[in-house]
Amino acid sequence: MASTNQIQKDRYKGEFQPLNKVRHGFGTYIYENSFFTYEGQWENGIKQGQGILKMKDGSYYQGNFEKGEIEGHGEFHYANGSMYVGEFHQGEKHGQGVFSSANMTYEGQWFLNCMQGSGILQTPIYRIEGTFLQHKPHGHCNYYSEEYNYIGEFDRGKRSGKGKYESKLEDYEGEFLDDKKHGPGILVKKGENPYYYAGEFLQDNPTLQANKLNFKLDPQPEEPIDPKAKKGEPVIDLTQVLVHELKSGKTINFELYLVYQGPDIEDPVQPTQQEIDEMVKNWQKEAKKQKNPPPMPDFGAKRMIPAPPIHIKQESGRLLELKMIQKTEQGDKLFRIDYREKLAVRREEVARLKAEIEAQKQLEEQQAQQPVKKKDAKKQAKKQPEPDQIDLSVKLYVEGDNESLIVETKEGMVRIENLEYPEDFPPGKYYYVISNKSTNSIGDFVPIEIEVIINPEGGLKQQPKKK
Repeated sequence: MASTNQIQKDRYKGEFQPLNKVRHGFGTYIYENSFFTYEGQWENGIKQGQGILKMKDGSYYQGNFEKGEIEGHGEFHYANGSMYVGEFHQGEKHGQGVFSSANMTYEGQWFLNCMQGSGILQTPIYRIEGTFLQHKPHGHCNYYSEEYNYIGEFDRGKRSGKGKYESKLEDYEGEFLDDKKHGPGILVKKGENPYYYAGEFLQDNPTLQANKLNFKLDPQPEEPIDPKAKKGEPVIDLTQVLVHELKSGKTINFELYLVYQGPDIEDPVQPTQQEIDEMVKNWQKEAKKQKNPPPMPDFGAKRMIPAPPIHIKQESGRLLELKMIQKTEQGDKLFRIDYREKLAVRREEVARLKAEIEAQKQLEEQQAQQPVKKKDAKKQAKKQPEPDQIDLSVKLYVEGDNESLIVETKEGMVRIENLEYPEDFPPGKYYYVISNKSTNSIGDFVPIEIEVIINPEGGLKQQPKKK
């Protein structure tokens, strides 16, 4: 039977310490399980210095050893082809290093085998430059991909904190929480119906909603329709219906304003404790008169008031559908409302006008660099009308194909001018029905009905209130 010394000798080939015959210097050692093989420097029987640790699966480490452990700078080649080159501590990736595989490359700081600290992560889909925590972006990072770019704060892999998001569909700059827009921010929607929104967000959605529509009629009724509104400026909300009486053969102009409001806010003037005590006393006094009084309200709760309306700029506008219908026993009868021929309001017409204006500006810039004759000065001074200065005029048709009118607001407002009723228009009760047709505008509102009574004998006036 072979001796222990003979077995050790068979496993190790290399230099020994002369006195105690331990591994010392350069040599190769095969471990008992035959899975590991070390070839390199030894010191008093311990791996120390440069060496290569090979494994049977094909992976190996080449670099520095200290007191028998992988320590310091080296490179680890994995059996699947991945590789790490950098700093190690106690056999783990620790410090500065580069890891590369078939689907990713990371160059930066490591902490106990985790991507942690500043670094750059590159994959076929995205690239992240910034700081990491346990393999995930954490802190300020720059994220780039074909789908979107994001520069801002992360929290364990999720966008959280201040950041700037850019994509083909939208741009957003503001606060995030758990990968969603949350808090104050500015959103710019792109595409067919772009718009701009600055305000608060909650779980990816604006907190403001289009919860009211102002209706301004011209000429105005003698008295406001809405008793709460200022004279000459009737206001409706989603639940109200306006009633007007109109003489046929005349024209009518009106403006529609979308009003945005956020959630209720705290009233800056709260009741004093003395006032609260007085309210409680009065309630208790009235409750004694009732057999089954309701629970006492919380008079001490903070008093809330509606938030003030907020103006929202829409770069292109919101699409509204305007219908004119008459309700009959057989169903709703739709009357056609159409554009006047010479007014440019369609999208393609606006695009054409913009192109003409841009061409005119370029021509003026070229001509500005050349001497201008006096007779040409007046021609150059003429300006093309801007698309947003064109008012929308419509005409009501009694006969023809039934079509609704699609109008586009400008910064939340659209003005309808010269809506004509032919002389032979049948008297009766009709409704303007206004609904939202935009697919990506902020907020929404239910269709609004504005009741109109066509009366050939009367004029424009307010419908008498029912007693």
